[in-house]
Amino acid sequence: MKAILIIAHHCILPGAYKGFEGILDKLHHDLPGTRVASTSLLDLENDLRTLLREDIESVTLLPFLLLNGQHSKNDVPRVVAKLQAEFPQIPITLMPCLGDWKEFASMVVAGVRNAQIENPQSASGATSHPKAPQERAHTSNLFSIELNLEGRNVLVVGGGRIALRKVKTLLPTGARITVVAPQFDPEFTTIPSIVLKSRPYEPLDLRGIFMVFICTDKPDINAQVSNDARARRILVNNACDYLDGDFIVPARMDFGENIAVTVSTQGRAPSLAKKLKQKIQTEWAEGLEQVERDFLH
Repeated sequence: MKAILIIAHHCILPGAYKGFEGILDKLHHDLPGTRVASTSLLDLENDLRTLLREDIESVTLLPFLLLNGQHSKNDVPRVVAKLQAEFPQIPITLMPCLGDWKEFASMVVAGVRNAQIENPQSASGATSHPKAPQERAHTSNLFSIELNLEGRNVLVVGGGRIALRKVKTLLPTGARITVVAPQFDPEFTTIPSIVLKSRPYEPLDLRGIFMVFICTDKPDINAQVSNDARARRILVNNACDYLDGDFIVPARMDFGENIAVTVSTQGRAPSLAKKLKQKIQTEWAEGLEQVERDFLH
């Protein structure tokens, strides 16, 4: 199998990787059978080495950079030379940065020309700005699903009470849970089946991870984890900003051995979901358990 590894700048701003993800999606669609992966300049050496250890026949590197500067002239080639020496049997091809592509200038000119056509000068002589991309509608409905996490690697970033609740929710699933934080709520040490990393989050914590739960009170850390995970196509749940994540976790109640009821307000009204959960637990528990008994017998 051939592989493509796209290299982007490291960025913690929410939404920074939107265009980058579009390129990944198109490569996946147009090059079936090719292993398409992504990395940042900070993670290039480790991610490329991991890729070279897989069952692949060649790797093509695409620096997702506009300027042919320090990174594309020195940093990236140095890493490529080092790993090519480690894995001489696998050819590594380094493509030029985007700014050096022959087609790039024509694409820019075409884009500017289209903007002039679509946004002519107003009567006052001022040029109107292009319309901003439509924001994601807050009223869109989420797709409900139950995932089998048994044996999957799940990362929880944060060591407070919110992270603790997430871990307790994950424990019955059989997931392999790793929690990383500078400090932990003391109750974490009473859970023997999880891995605790007592230090700040690092991008390498995402290696081999299937799903990430962001549970810190630091917006810059949350944004970094979210963007790092998205660049690696890892599912993200952001406890502080449901719109930033890929999914939310509904309130769940178990009745008897086989009945699970979930309540969701699509992430828009957590307090309402909590009240609904309390009402269902108070008023429905006996009836649902009786339904299960009647059905099984």
